[in-house]
Amino acid sequence: MGHDRRVQLRWAIKTVTNGDFDEQPETLSYPGIALVRHHGDNVVGEVWLPVGNDEPTFADDEALIIALHAAWSWANAAA
Repeated sequence: MGHDRRVQLRWAIKTVTNGDFDEQPETLSYPGIALVRHHGDNVVGEVWLPVGNDEPTFADDEALIIALHAAWSWANAAA
């Protein structure tokens, strides 16, 4: 059963469009890391962490470590 769970780590650009019909919409893109949890062929969860700074902070590093630990723990829980 544990082999059915896996975690994918990938670079992802999140795009957000802001505006309404009366205004010209503005589109912003944010670089980040997506941690995608798969159970078999199904995506069962995703966490996106922004990494927009040229010099990541200690808090950025800690957020990534916490998210990675949680994802890998989930993947190994059923093993």
